[in-house]
Amino acid sequence: MTLLSPGSVDVSVVCAVYNEDQGVDRLVEGIAAVLPAVAASHEIVIVDDGSSDDTLAKLKRCTHVLPTLRVVELTRNFGQVGALGAGLTVARGRYLVTMDGDLQHDPQDIPRLVLTAQQGHDLVATYRTVRVESVKRRIVTWVGNRVNFFFTGLDVRDFGSTFRVLGARIVDALRDGTGRVHYNTPLLYALARRPVQLPITQHKRAFGSTKWTFTMFVAYNLDFLTASLRLVHLILAVSFVAFAAATVLYLLKLLGVFAHVEAASAPAMIALSALQLALLAVVWREVIQAQRFAKGVPPFVIHQIWSTGGAASDARPEAA
Repeated sequence: MTLLSPGSVDVSVVCAVYNEDQGVDRLVEGIAAVLPAVAASHEIVIVDDGSSDDTLAKLKRCTHVLPTLRVVELTRNFGQVGALGAGLTVARGRYLVTMDGDLQHDPQDIPRLVLTAQQGHDLVATYRTVRVESVKRRIVTWVGNRVNFFFTGLDVRDFGSTFRVLGARIVDALRDGTGRVHYNTPLLYALARRPVQLPITQHKRAFGSTKWTFTMFVAYNLDFLTASLRLVHLILAVSFVAFAAATVLYLLKLLGVFAHVEAASAPAMIALSALQLALLAVVWREVIQAQRFAKGVPPFVIHQIWSTGGAASDARPEAA
């Protein structure tokens, strides 16, 4: 099967799904219904992120009746970030729409977002004005957005909304030497020349439950910390204050003014030690990622690419 080169279709819609067999048919139908009015040439790229249910089987059946659908089968579960990178790697659109595959994003919003992109915006981001979710999830997202805004200084209302339209130039800038796209949310905004943000409604999940855990949420937001110069400045400021406080306390002890320096400094030492451990975790994560990148270890591995013609004879990202 021959795969077209990037930019050979006008619009690509990229979704990552994991164990979404109950709603994947509706997802594909909803996207396919709006795309003909959006662009003359278009495609749908659905990435199966190592599902263990019938998601992949249903997607394969959809390819028999929908020529514009391509299904990217990964060898195992790589997580949403890796799966979106796989989808963007094989997508061929001049404009690339990324969205969740759990039916919380409404395909009816796609025409409005793409039209905005066609007006000269290389990044059309979204923010969720209405969210039919649990209070706990909304609180966690609210905290994450405020923390990310503080550290990055980016004028972004909703860092967690993956419903976006990207220009092909941005996606190309995220490719490595083998052609694989390393999806990274902070870099999307850093590379954008004319970003814009539009409101959307996030619907209640129709089937199943969220795949995000608290650990996954923290790991996702570490990308914002490592891209932050403000964090460097904050660490330097804390280090300076800690050094100054330690010097003053030590001098007071030498002068006999403050004999119980140890008791006063113990809480501060515990807090600083906790900060050091947290920073060590961030640095160690970056070391691991840099090591993988240097060794050429991919952020995802594509097993097959399925379409109307069956499986691609060579589904390696280099050939996609």
